[in-house]
Amino acid sequence: MKNRITDTLLRTLTSEDLRVNDVDIPGFHIRLGRPNTDGHRLVSYYFFYRLGGKNGRQVNFFIGNSSSLSAGEARRIALQIQPLVKAGKNLEKMQFEQQTSAVKLKDFWQFVGLEKFKKYYKNSQDPIRNIEGFILPMIGSVTLDQIDLRLIELRVFKPLLKNNKRSYLRIVAAQLNALFKMAVAEGAISQSQFIPFVVKLSPIIKSSMTLTKMTGAQIKGIYYRASKIENHPAFLYCLRLQILSGQSLAVICRSYRQDVKANKWLLRNSDGKLSGRIIPLSGPLKSLTKFILKTFPKPNSLYLFPGQHRQGASQDDATMDIRALAKGQKRFIESVHQIAITQRDFLVNIEQAMISQKINPLAVAYIFDKKLASNLMVAPEDPIIATALTQWHQA
Repeated sequence: MKNRITDTLLRTLTSEDLRVNDVDIPGFHIRLGRPNTDGHRLVSYYFFYRLGGKNGRQVNFFIGNSSSLSAGEARRIALQIQPLVKAGKNLEKMQFEQQTSAVKLKDFWQFVGLEKFKKYYKNSQDPIRNIEGFILPMIGSVTLDQIDLRLIELRVFKPLLKNNKRSYLRIVAAQLNALFKMAVAEGAISQSQFIPFVVKLSPIIKSSMTLTKMTGAQIKGIYYRASKIENHPAFLYCLRLQILSGQSLAVICRSYRQDVKANKWLLRNSDGKLSGRIIPLSGPLKSLTKFILKTFPKPNSLYLFPGQHRQGASQDDATMDIRALAKGQKRFIESVHQIAITQRDFLVNIEQAMISQKINPLAVAYIFDKKLASNLMVAPEDPIIATALTQWHQA
């Protein structure tokens, strides 16, 4: 129905009328709810507009309802809104910026958090997917000042455990922690309201930190089984490289082909820049890296493990999908030892297996990038690193 929205009109509407669009103010409309026990129907006032032109995002901006506004009052607000919409303003964002309290998590994410995550995380697609997949559906409608650790445990952490996503707990907690730090920095909540959702504060997270243990023999068994599979997939080459070098899947996937030269493997930080750390190459580690360079050639790709270009996708050079590699490794380890293990726990087990072999602890600390006092730090070219890796390969 199209008509002029007034209080007189509201009194004439029947139970069959569900929506009325105003004839004078484009976008201004009302929606009528179901009759309650006394026959009264709640009327909600909205202003519809698009962001970004004809094919842009549709927005139905809620003005109020008949419990607090008359049709005449809502109409006057719509007249004030109309020039702002014509000027391309985002009413939701303006409303968010004017709020000093009771900001909903989903609104903070939409107008502030999302863009900041894109800048804060180099590979932001994963943390964004975690926030939008595991957090916003559960607590997005709760205001920031009402969110506490108990609520997060009930609505976010426990569903992850129930759905066998234990490995996501610490990651999601850290990303939620980062989001709330941003809320403090933006003044959406005060420092006193901020609850640092770090691992140690939650019993649920703490319980998830129990290390899944594997022996050195089991780790070597995984390497042996992987090496015996002919033409095996990329995730098994990465798995063997991790076992021989002690480096994480992320470090391996950040590596460029040019980083493997002669008897050295130059490592990179999360920002993609060379870290100054070097892994010496000899024995099976050197043979494996040389074989990988021959097995995964890709013209114009920088990466040791170049990703596949999908039709219609961006032409930008990229590494293989780390999530897919990790999932493949997890399934393979389960098939060998019937043990479900996270990437973090797997590396910790490799480190502990090296220590159990009485390998120089300073060299082990260097391999796993542990922070030590300056007088204990090992230089990248120190021969004890090569000796430690040779001892590990021969154990």
